[in-house]
Amino acid sequence: MKKILFIVMLCCTATQFVEAQKNQISYSNTNNTFQLQVNNGDENTSLTVKGDVTLGADDKSIEKISPNGSIEYHLKNQSLYVSTADGNTLTYTINGVKKINPDANDQALIEQCVKAMIDYGIDANNRVQRIFAKSGTTGVLNEVSRFKSDYVKEMYLAWLLKNEKVSKDEMVSLLNKTDQYLSSDYYKSELLNGVMTSFLSNDATSDAYLKTVANMKSDYYQYTTINNLLKSALNGKQFDGVLSIVDHMKSDYYQSEILKNLLNHNTISDEKFTRLMKVVKSMKSDYYKSVILSSLLDNKDIPNDRYSQTIAAMQGMKSDYYQSEILKKLIDPNIKDESEWSKLIQYAGNIHSDYYQSEVLMKIADEMPDSPSLKKQLNEAAKKIKSDYYYGRLIRAVDKQG
Repeated sequence: MKKILFIVMLCCTATQFVEAQKNQISYSNTNNTFQLQVNNGDENTSLTVKGDVTLGADDKSIEKISPNGSIEYHLKNQSLYVSTADGNTLTYTINGVKKINPDANDQALIEQCVKAMIDYGIDANNRVQRIFAKSGTTGVLNEVSRFKSDYVKEMYLAWLLKNEKVSKDEMVSLLNKTDQYLSSDYYKSELLNGVMTSFLSNDATSDAYLKTVANMKSDYYQYTTINNLLKSALNGKQFDGVLSIVDHMKSDYYQSEILKNLLNHNTISDEKFTRLMKVVKSMKSDYYKSVILSSLLDNKDIPNDRYSQTIAAMQGMKSDYYQSEILKKLIDPNIKDESEWSKLIQYAGNIHSDYYQSEVLMKIADEMPDSPSLKKQLNEAAKKIKSDYYYGRLIRAVDKQG
């Protein structure tokens, strides 16, 4: 019985393999040469296009090929080769027979070749312009919906996004339907990166743009498209939309890169700064938290309330090393207010590692003003250090102070 079951399973596996083999499609477009290979059971198809091809307006013929360009097409046992020496006169070789003027019987093979070229984006730029001139945005979108390849869909959609004749309402509608047209985050990002800045200044368009970005699964492509938006200053609504996306990212690296950009290139209200710091506190990586917090603390003009929020965000770190590095940035002999030094001692007391805690407290002892109350607080903080060695070092540093 087990042997029969094994044979049945083997047959099922073989069947699945054969089904997969029947629908193999591969294509590439490099060095101005397009190559397509379709393995569809008994109907194998191949297409190679070299140079630039202009298709006929009827979508059934070949109008022009660039000099020394060519088209080679095979379907079942039929073959078509089209070439030109001067870019004007086309020579057709159909099933081995060379012709200048193909007859009616040859037309079916030519039309199938043209259809394959259309389906895989050959001469897409000319076609989309013809369709738009005849049927507008609706006509282009109808054409896009019939394509199977995101690669080709993105060509047609990208032309629309870059076309100033598209209205803002049409742009919003197109962006809202991006997820319906494209499944690949790569092609979504390619498409969105082509949206003109003039459209992104409009609230409805930028809302639709950010909605598409939010639906992406890849943090990397979300990052690249948001960076496109960040090329100009964001308004309040756009800032909130970007921050909402960043908050849901899984990668601390991409979160930190976008947050640094937000901090560097936008005027941020107190409310938005508070929201941004909440995102920083929620990040898992202490390293990337420290990158952002350190860059903020390097800014000597940061207001006191934001300074306090930055320090509060540090408190959630697990790494004693990064906490100590940030605190060291705060130690400045120019600080005259004893309450600020008192806070620094208090923050240092939250470090668990005897080594890093003593390092920070010793630096405070070296830089702080001569003050009995601060010395007393330092001595109290030193009592938390369990290591006799680091405790002794710190006490000696305090005794030397002043």
